[in-house]
Amino acid sequence: EGLTAFHFARQLSEDDPEKWFRLGEKSLACLKTWAMHSTWNWANKYLLLEAECHFSKGQAEEAKKKYYLAVEYARQHRFVHEEGLANELFSTFHASSGNTSGASHHISQARVCYERWGAFAIVERLDALLE
Repeated sequence: EGLTAFHFARQLSEDDPEKWFRLGEKSLACLKTWAMHSTWNWANKYLLLEAECHFSKGQAEEAKKKYYLAVEYARQHRFVHEEGLANELFSTFHASSGNTSGASHHISQARVCYERWGAFAIVERLDALLE
């Protein structure tokens, strides 16, 4: 819910972005509570949602830090599918600012994660982007 809300806040600016920000921030507050009680399971998810929040607000440096941490926590905690998602969204962040090398690096990393996870349909979708 939170990832979708922040995405819509960025994409649907004429459709009351504040409504989407509020929904995203509600999800962020919920994940923060969960992350405080079980860091292992929830920290990477919370960091990724924080990154998306900062990205949606135009806070590029904070977003970059949170994306990096989300990828690292997912990797350390062996959530390969969530590492893939964090890399994929980090790629979108880089692409939005014209950083093609960062975007390419992270989409390639996402592809590796999804392949390891066995999500071959996602791998095919990413391969089409990489061509």
